[in-house]
Amino acid sequence: MSALVFASSCAALLGCKSGDEQLSTAAVELIPSEIQGIYGRTPADAPGLVVTASGIELPQMKLTIHAGKMEGSTVRVERATLKWDKLDAKTCNGTISRQGDRLLMTLYDSENTEAKCESVLDAAWSRWESLDELPVAIQGRYGALLIEAQGMRLDLDWAHAQFRATTIRELPGSNDERTELLIADAKISDEDADGVEHEFECSGTMTLAEGRLTTDFWVPARLVPEPGSERAQDPAVQAQHSANETACDNWDGSANKWEVSLDRLPKQPIASGPLSLSISGDQVVLDSPDLRCEQALWRTESVEARAGWTANQAGGERMTLAKAAPTRVSDDCKLKLRIWCETHEGGDPATIAAGDEPVEHIAACMDFTQHDLCPASITVRAISDVRYKVNVEPPSFNAIACVDPTGEFSPP
Repeated sequence: MSALVFASSCAALLGCKSGDEQLSTAAVELIPSEIQGIYGRTPADAPGLVVTASGIELPQMKLTIHAGKMEGSTVRVERATLKWDKLDAKTCNGTISRQGDRLLMTLYDSENTEAKCESVLDAAWSRWESLDELPVAIQGRYGALLIEAQGMRLDLDWAHAQFRATTIRELPGSNDERTELLIADAKISDEDADGVEHEFECSGTMTLAEGRLTTDFWVPARLVPEPGSERAQDPAVQAQHSANETACDNWDGSANKWEVSLDRLPKQPIASGPLSLSISGDQVVLDSPDLRCEQALWRTESVEARAGWTANQAGGERMTLAKAAPTRVSDDCKLKLRIWCETHEGGDPATIAAGDEPVEHIAACMDFTQHDLCPASITVRAISDVRYKVNVEPPSFNAIACVDPTGEFSPP
């Protein structure tokens, strides 16, 4: 065969190139930045499908573009290599584009134009926008749970647990009224009853809709031992995985967002005898010579008439307060605490002698009760422009009677 005939025959065959015309295996950066990003079908796909400048990546799979061009806003992939770990590579071609939150892919097997390049790619992939912090809309108080820019924490003086979100993505459908987030990576710091701090990792979702927060967290797939593997049979690994599961599950739940409004509350301090009540933007102070409580204001809500108030009277404005120990407890109040504890423990208060120290279990009761003495909530009801009635909860607050909140309150 002459050289001319050979060259003509070779040119007619796909893939037959001279030494200078071998097909390139180099990656070509063809995909524009507006298409690049993180995509997923469901949050369970996390970390999802990654679109880079030169291709597409999934855990254990990579598609690399070697040749192509832009056709308007569509990427025309003329040749790409798709490779799964431990499987032979295949060559693919087709198109990649983006429409709104959706990634549109039409990729075929170059050896079989009737077959898709990879069935797992033939799905509804939605874009997950990366965020540097949790949206302002979702930040705020949900009972004892306080959500801040970088995560969540239990806002209680006897519990120390923090949830720090390190990889945050906003899911499709989020807007000014609804927020749905994928927390791809989070670190939990939790202190046990002995004061020992433990750290765990979680992934999950946070959704705020109509003022209600719903959370669902799980152990990241990369930390789950492969079923049947030698590692999965290790008791230490099993114990660690179980503890991690429990830690993640502890952050699951649903709660309404708490709001504070001072519109229906007294604008200046009010008092009943020696007992005064003052309300600022974020703090409530109940003060008397015998007892002083300074507490953060967590929530306000309008309530209907309650037990102890006549049915034909209007409700009031209830303030839910943070848990806090008193900043002042007088000796008279401590004596009332002791009398209450002696009675509560089955003792005889009449046997209390001045100057005698209480026995150990009575002292423990006094310490516990004093720490728990400040109100859980205070409801204020206006009975005129300058006269108010106050209801303090829980009932144990009134049982000890260090102060008397049952009178009429008015500005001093």
